[in-house]
Amino acid sequence: MNLRRTLLAAATLAGLLGTAAVAPAHAETYALRFSTSQVNPNEPVVKVMNAFAERVKARSKGQLTMTIFTGDQLGPQKKVNEMIKGGARVLSVTDYGQLSQFVPDMAVVAGPYMFANPDEAKRLFASPVFKEMSGRLEQQGMKLIMADGLFGVRHLLASKPVRTPADMAGMTLRVPPSPIMLETFAALGARPQALPWGEVYNALQTGVVDAAEANYGSLAGSKLYEVRKVVSNTAHQMMFAAFVTSTTFFNSLPADLKTILLEEGRTAGAELTAATLASDKEFAEELKKNGVQIVDGVDIKAFADKARIAYTKVPGLTPGIYEKARQAMAH
Repeated sequence: MNLRRTLLAAATLAGLLGTAAVAPAHAETYALRFSTSQVNPNEPVVKVMNAFAERVKARSKGQLTMTIFTGDQLGPQKKVNEMIKGGARVLSVTDYGQLSQFVPDMAVVAGPYMFANPDEAKRLFASPVFKEMSGRLEQQGMKLIMADGLFGVRHLLASKPVRTPADMAGMTLRVPPSPIMLETFAALGARPQALPWGEVYNALQTGVVDAAEANYGSLAGSKLYEVRKVVSNTAHQMMFAAFVTSTTFFNSLPADLKTILLEEGRTAGAELTAATLASDKEFAEELKKNGVQIVDGVDIKAFADKARIAYTKVPGLTPGIYEKARQAMAH
């Protein structure tokens, strides 16, 4: 009996040694640069980026790590997105106005007065319409890791109240380099000028532009209240942020790391939406404390009616895509 136990132990040991001999070398590690235009560490999106990076590192046991670059350190969003399309190991916080430069139909997600509330947007993100657009983006070389994080409702910052489209006549307004935003404000009678976010403060300070538009968090975080003192609640866009990386890079990852990225991306989307909704009032109070007048009583219907033509003006939009998106949100 003892001899049998000894033989079994020897066989087990030999098996273990054999397994160890053929075990793979140390698992490959992957490092990503994670880029955003935002600067202030207190903005919800920057907090969510840090939490996302930490969770991915922990779950991957250090195989997948990220270095966060704020304030467009890697370049404006358009440049960073083009780097990603070309295969760079970069993760970018971007939006659908920017992504529509690669898949024009994504402009509807960033269009004026598209969503009455976040639940409508949630239905669009879950729809076959959005899935098909995401597939086309992947074919362009860009993989969505997080698709549906609420970045904020955007309003107008100027030196005077803006309650009707007539109040914007001839106003030179900074907008993101986004076809749908350019068409929106052209339709409203302004003179839209596309500039990277990092240039907005100086453009307002030097009078290159009269006004800008953004959500409360970005207006406060970039201290634009130092150069303009009136925010009119036009609510012209409910902006959603996305995390995108290179399709080629994503496809090169082991299956477990792909799963971690996508699962944590879904968590990040929910976190960003909740944090944005929770912090809006706080950022509005910060603006007021810094001498900003917040103007209610804006004629939203007049703005929405006049801006709707923008959906017919963006080059490359599939005919009927706006109606398809509206239909998807109705179910």
